[in-house]
Amino acid sequence: MNARIGQPELLKEINRAHVFEILRHERTVSRPGLADLTGLSRATVSIVIDSLLREGIVREAGFGVSSGGRPPVLLEFRPEAVFALGASMHDYRWSVILTDLDAAPQDREDIAILGSSAEAAIEALSDAVARLLTRNSARRVFRALGVGSPGLVDMRNGIIQSATDLEWFDVPLKTLLQSRTGLEVYVANRSKVGALGERWRGTAKGAQDLIYISIGTGVAAGIIHRGELYIGTNSSAGELGHTTVLPDGPLCGCGNRGCLQQLVSDPAIAGRARERLRETQHGILFERYAERPETLNAPDVFRAAEEGDTLATSILEEAAEYLGIAIGNLVNLFNPEMIVIGGQSGAGSTLFVEMLRDTVRRRAMAYPLTATTLVTAELGSDAAALGAAVLVLQHAPELLFGGNTTSEPQSEFLDAVPEAGPGY
Repeated sequence: MNARIGQPELLKEINRAHVFEILRHERTVSRPGLADLTGLSRATVSIVIDSLLREGIVREAGFGVSSGGRPPVLLEFRPEAVFALGASMHDYRWSVILTDLDAAPQDREDIAILGSSAEAAIEALSDAVARLLTRNSARRVFRALGVGSPGLVDMRNGIIQSATDLEWFDVPLKTLLQSRTGLEVYVANRSKVGALGERWRGTAKGAQDLIYISIGTGVAAGIIHRGELYIGTNSSAGELGHTTVLPDGPLCGCGNRGCLQQLVSDPAIAGRARERLRETQHGILFERYAERPETLNAPDVFRAAEEGDTLATSILEEAAEYLGIAIGNLVNLFNPEMIVIGGQSGAGSTLFVEMLRDTVRRRAMAYPLTATTLVTAELGSDAAALGAAVLVLQHAPELLFGGNTTSEPQSEFLDAVPEAGPGY
């Protein structure tokens, strides 16, 4: 049992968080308006607003319309008051983005990881964060970092349980990064935070129920339900790539056969194309890659299909059939308002998305499908980095006030890079 339940400091945290979210959504509102929207007393709202005014999160912006007495003072939300850091890892590179309170990108650092070890990745990320903070030392930045990582992630403890492609197992990423940077760290699978990124800044902005599917070295999904990220009992929800769509199909690294990612991921599509090049003597893929099939990758297949290559088109049709079966099941199970296709290859192919739509129309039940739109992601690889910053923004009130109950809240900001220490 939580001994804090009913304690004044916990109620203050809840009230601050509630008012903060209403302000972020409404943008401009009066104190009486906030009281009506939150159900809090006007006295409580005034106490919370006074603290937000001191922190610069809101400012007074003229007067509203009078309802009989003095016109109310309007309060305006200031997204530029504080900034958040988010990072994601793709193809042995980190993208680190600095955002405002609306998750709008303000600055970024991209850095290669020199090596395949978790230690090399941590070193590269720490260096990128340090450079970004140095360049933005005049800004107020939360003492926190959101991270979108590959693999199965224990979000509660910030541990990468397994990232098979990288041969990372039981990596305590949160602890290692906190020690290295001095920041609070929130870790999630990059596809999960990709869903947050698309909901806050991308094609699914404002959607309440959506599933974001990222196709890359694997296949994974981020599920948003009622506006919140659904993570499951031990934060492993969304492992779409390890659902079985072909009994007795190719062996997967997880030990199962016929996993979706063995059939529709970028390596699977590229591998199938290389195999079938041996069986053909014509076409775009043959002309470009017959002599060096090892250089053929998934984006090449997607491009060739868009250009009308028969072999490439047949490979994408097969991949779309398998993925469409999985999406049809998701529509039937979750009844989402939106399915968002992400990843560098599939999301950029109009032809592939049309193939998917055709398969889903045949595989999903007609009634739940009437409520679902299948679209492509807008943010590309930035979806995960922006979504990782959202992990920080979701903790904004507690980071702002740190649970402090004194009359002068102690803001948890990082105004500059920490003094020299491990990693700096």
